[in-house]
Amino acid sequence: MSDYRSEEEALGKAYDSKLMKRLLGYIKPYKNYVIFAILLNIVVAALGPVRPLLTKIAVDDYIANADYDGLLLIGILLFSSLLLQSVVQFFLTYFMQYLGQKVLFDLRTQIFNHIQKLALKFFDKTPIGRLVTRATNDVEALGELFSSGIVMVFSDVFIIIWILVFMFFMDFSLSLVTLSVLPVLIYGTFLFKRKARESYRDVRLHLARLNSYMQEHVTGMSVVQIFNKEKDELKKFSSINKDYRTANIKSVFYYAIFFPGVELLSSIAVGLIIWYGGGEVVQGSLTIGVLFAFIQFTEMFFRPIRDLSEKYNIMQTAMASSERIFKLIDNDT
Repeated sequence: MSDYRSEEEALGKAYDSKLMKRLLGYIKPYKNYVIFAILLNIVVAALGPVRPLLTKIAVDDYIANADYDGLLLIGILLFSSLLLQSVVQFFLTYFMQYLGQKVLFDLRTQIFNHIQKLALKFFDKTPIGRLVTRATNDVEALGELFSSGIVMVFSDVFIIIWILVFMFFMDFSLSLVTLSVLPVLIYGTFLFKRKARESYRDVRLHLARLNSYMQEHVTGMSVVQIFNKEKDELKKFSSINKDYRTANIKSVFYYAIFFPGVELLSSIAVGLIIWYGGGEVVQGSLTIGVLFAFIQFTEMFFRPIRDLSEKYNIMQTAMASSERIFKLIDNDT
């Protein structure tokens, strides 16, 4: 059990620059795919905020003036932007999944090739199940990082940037009012990050205990049965299993608080837009189209923030798995 526990003790870091640099080395042979994916991300991110802008034009220029021809044109443009975004998103998803599977193929091949070169004494002291886990489960855990983690982070960041550009271009003061909830969001995000890291580490430690106990007692089941210790061992296993369950529930608890919290801040931002923007509309210094656009922008703005939080979870899993994989690859005994 101590081997498993010590192997999990180093999983407190959610991001390790050395590990990430080494992981990125596996993408280097496919850098053209990455560049293409980043360009597609920029296009997808830009197409999203176009819709609120078209909504603003439709309301202010065509609905207000009863211009049915102009309204039809806006409708066609909206449909075209959605269609184009769907097509680009298809190619982006396909290329990212393709990239992820190519990297996983190379990594699995390297691991198996390395295992074949290890000395016989290594297999005497290393459980076979652990080696299988490294080549399968841990490698698969990196799949999300390569297919929807690294490059897709750019997509979320680009979406936020484009939304901010469109918002400040439309109305500077209303943009500041809308973003007034950001300090609370930033504080909550950092708090969530710290708590999620601690709970994730706790989950991994209890999982290590569970794996270790299962391996030792399934392998030595004949000894357990000879001494008639089934009930005692079941009690011990139930205690370890209970601790693992509690750790998982605690981890879910932080996510259950954070995501509704983001939704609450999003609703507060919409309320501020209606309060301040509505007053500006009444005074005649703001159009109703801009008000509609800002409400759409706000809904779009908080979505990538939630996605980035999910990417943080992917990053934690990937760092833990890569650390164990590289520990095996670097073992020359």
